[in-house]
Amino acid sequence: MTKATICIALILSTTCTVLKVVDLRGYTSPHYAQEEMGSPIIPPVSSNWVATDGAGRSLPTHETAGNYKRNKYVGIFYFLLHGQYNDKAVYDITALTKANPTNPKFGPETSWHWWGQPEVGYFKADDPWVIRRNLQLLTLAGIDILFFDATNADPYLSVVSKLCEISIEMRHQGIPTPYICFVTYTKSAETVTNIYQQFYAKNHYSELWFRWQNKPLILGKVEEMADTGIRNFFTWRYSWAWTNSRNEPHHWQWLDRTPQNYGWDTDPSVPEEIPVAVASHPYDNNIGKSFRKGRAGVTDRQGRTPQTSQGLYFDEQWKRALQVNPSVVFVTGWNEWVAQRFVNRADSTKKATSAKFLGKPLKPGQTFFIDLFNEEYNRDIDPMKGGYSDNYYYQLVANVRRFKGIPSPDIASTPRTVVMDGNFSEWNTVKPTFIDPAGDVLHRNWPRIDKKLNYVNNTGRNDIAVCRVTHDNKNVYFYAKTVKKLTPSTSKNWMLLFIDSDQSAKTGWSGYDFLVNQTIKGNKSTVCKWNGKSWVLVGIGLLQYANNELELSIPLSVIRQTSGRVKLDLHWADNIQQVNQITEFFVNGDSAPDRRFNYRYNGK
Repeated sequence: MTKATICIALILSTTCTVLKVVDLRGYTSPHYAQEEMGSPIIPPVSSNWVATDGAGRSLPTHETAGNYKRNKYVGIFYFLLHGQYNDKAVYDITALTKANPTNPKFGPETSWHWWGQPEVGYFKADDPWVIRRNLQLLTLAGIDILFFDATNADPYLSVVSKLCEISIEMRHQGIPTPYICFVTYTKSAETVTNIYQQFYAKNHYSELWFRWQNKPLILGKVEEMADTGIRNFFTWRYSWAWTNSRNEPHHWQWLDRTPQNYGWDTDPSVPEEIPVAVASHPYDNNIGKSFRKGRAGVTDRQGRTPQTSQGLYFDEQWKRALQVNPSVVFVTGWNEWVAQRFVNRADSTKKATSAKFLGKPLKPGQTFFIDLFNEEYNRDIDPMKGGYSDNYYYQLVANVRRFKGIPSPDIASTPRTVVMDGNFSEWNTVKPTFIDPAGDVLHRNWPRIDKKLNYVNNTGRNDIAVCRVTHDNKNVYFYAKTVKKLTPSTSKNWMLLFIDSDQSAKTGWSGYDFLVNQTIKGNKSTVCKWNGKSWVLVGIGLLQYANNELELSIPLSVIRQTSGRVKLDLHWADNIQQVNQITEFFVNGDSAPDRRFNYRYNGK
């Protein structure tokens, strides 16, 4: 991120052994013991989850990504500044340029502008609902480290503290959230001293510190640190863009042009870290999300390309990282969204710049932004509202899987008949156990960045935690368990079950061929099929529920399954507000699993 007080030269910134741990939801999740290089790796949560993104790309599975690997970490640049500068208004560059392409009504010079609208709105960084959501998405993606942006001398420790409190709460719920590490640059020694005194010296949230070579890791300028106590407390690495990492040790870049150079420790032939970025800058180097093979994509009047949603530059950078295969991949980034507005003018202290913006020379008096501009020129992976939605998130998930591998999924239990009597004990031995992170039904009521309205979301209701599936030669049986007692089945859009009976995203509604529980009467539930326009009734299932558990029985013939090996994908959703909007899985109620993810059941 940039600040008005920093010169243009600085503005180009910012940017195993398996143990068993029983968590609070009563199921067993993997945890991996101390690794050779650093902190224990974050255990995978979504290894038996599948998904196809909005661009039609399916996630790698264990068969294509291979076995889980030791000593492989993925960190992501995480930004914390939103709402920390007393913003008086929301300035959305995409909305402003669309409304007036030739003369957009930008905000005042140096004011913060959003390149577009996040899926969660124009949020404040201390919004607990947003923090928890971010931590959950990154955990599910397999991210090990949050690299906090403190490159402009402000570590935003109040936001960090709130994030850490929520992260520890989630860990207590069995959710293996990422570790944390700070990235410093401007006034590095002063910034690190502040962080050390306010954070590390007080032993705050020590279980979250990312450790490298047996010490907490800090990214900064060790040569500037005069305090030997602080110097010796950390393992140091230097982090900036386009550094001389090829010839100098201990560089962990957060940005480099393809093919990226890697950082190394003592042996230049042994890669330690490599950066991977979604894009670079609209200012000067003109590298957006469609930049590929050394060339920028051809943009329209709004500065977008037909390939903006495909992640061409991200793909190119990941291919290089997978080829190098270092210990750490540093991804840029998450949660950035804003940049300051500058105007190209001369004054008593400087000349007008001759640099380029969006690939064209800047004119005197022209507005420009350093780090981002629109849908094409930004470094954000977290989902946007509309546009490419969550394509970049699933591209991240896919490549983390390729880099780290995936544990072999549990094999399904021997088929069995489940008696629909509300006695759920027979489900205890059914495998696999599909999990969903607990605690994600938190309600939201928090100010927008300009404090002119509050974002409110009270749709969280039944918190789904555990799901199972089995079958016999006549029926397929489904089980779900929630954290607390289920609400009555008369509740709107109650515990809906979406089934992809052919495991293909190309058929049905968003891949789902059948919808169960749309209407419930007593112990009978409707099974509806997507006919291309709407859900139509094709059969009846049996339902039993009590306390926080439910079970369903559906004839195999109704959902186009034979009496042989049953194969399907499934997705539970509770209290979504509209049935035929895939974005409902992203923001409302609870989905198990999250978003576009599905549980894959391959029965025997």
